[in-house]
Amino acid sequence: MKSTKGKHSKNLYFPLTRRNFIKGAVAGSVIAGAPAILKGLTRRVKAAEKGVIRMMFTAPTMIPGDWTRFEKDTGLKMEDTVIKDDPGIFLTEVQVNDAGDRFDLISTLSGVEQSLIDGGNIMQMEASAMPNWAGMPASIQNMPYLVRDLSPDAGKVWGVPMAMNADSFGYLPAKLGEPRPPEEASWSLVFESEKTMGRSSTGDNYIYLWEALAYLKNTGQLAVKDILNPSPDEAKATADFLIKRKEAGQFRLFWKIFDDQIAVMKNGEVDAIRCWEPAVNEVNKAGGDWVYATAKEFFCKWMHAAYITSEVEERGNLDEVYTALNWFLSGGYASTITPLRGYLNGRPDLAVDYANANGMDDISATMDAAQEKLKLKFAKEDFWFSAVPENLQEMQAQMDRVLNA
Repeated sequence: MKSTKGKHSKNLYFPLTRRNFIKGAVAGSVIAGAPAILKGLTRRVKAAEKGVIRMMFTAPTMIPGDWTRFEKDTGLKMEDTVIKDDPGIFLTEVQVNDAGDRFDLISTLSGVEQSLIDGGNIMQMEASAMPNWAGMPASIQNMPYLVRDLSPDAGKVWGVPMAMNADSFGYLPAKLGEPRPPEEASWSLVFESEKTMGRSSTGDNYIYLWEALAYLKNTGQLAVKDILNPSPDEAKATADFLIKRKEAGQFRLFWKIFDDQIAVMKNGEVDAIRCWEPAVNEVNKAGGDWVYATAKEFFCKWMHAAYITSEVEERGNLDEVYTALNWFLSGGYASTITPLRGYLNGRPDLAVDYANANGMDDISATMDAAQEKLKLKFAKEDFWFSAVPENLQEMQAQMDRVLNA
């Protein structure tokens, strides 16, 4: 498997589905004891290849176009593999299909850490092994998504922030007669507007049920006690709402992957879509007139983090792995991922100096705009996304009910 230029090297499809995995899980967690048992079985851990880092991603948007700068800055090669951005599928691949046997690093939405820790799937990290860690704001360094041991002399973390953002939806302002950002637009364009009847879309897993629940909460249609851990009754009520809207003809489709988002916008199939911000950027590069909403009700705030698989200790390439992680906190990554995707990594302050030192275009305005936009998004109260809610099984069951209605 070779490092690729502008494309990820491999897509994985699994015989064990997310739904089957979740059925055997303890409400919102991993199979109790199973990962530890599986690790006791005879397995073949892929040997380290000197100078090569193998990494599994759940989002192609974390990949910086190609790995040229990574290779130049670190002297390492990167082999990347992308799977679907679905926490259940990710946990299946790591804890049942033994991803650590094949990958040095794994990256996904933060919020799965406790499951990975309990399963013995990831290693604690030494912050001192990543020089760029020290310059991150304390508010990021000490996030519970990353740090599980806050004792003063520990200096150990579980994950490294690759990128963070706050998601909303894309829409066509001119066609719908809606304002352009920074003026606000309502999530009703996705869920229940007559303007977008039959021409709106959202995603196909429980994350998007969660967002519909946040919409109902913020519009006073549903009382929600804990937005991060919806009750079974709250999940059912949200599914009932989505089914009602589906039966009314609201949704053109429920998309599966990033490429689907781009395709339905480019093809003119939708006028409003819950999507990732880079999807809007990609469509507009091809002449589209889409905008990414300054959402009236809420943003879905998230972080993608990278984790060291436990098998790295056996492979003996930990120093190279730390070099790779430090690069994700560097100006090299920041100066690539922000102009390309609009995301911020843990050290955006290093981007401009890196760009200037390496003869790149002036990105000062781009970096300033991205940071101001993120401040605006994060000012909304709701909500930090946590990839594994307590009622994960019920959330997915209710989303399956929506899809099958």
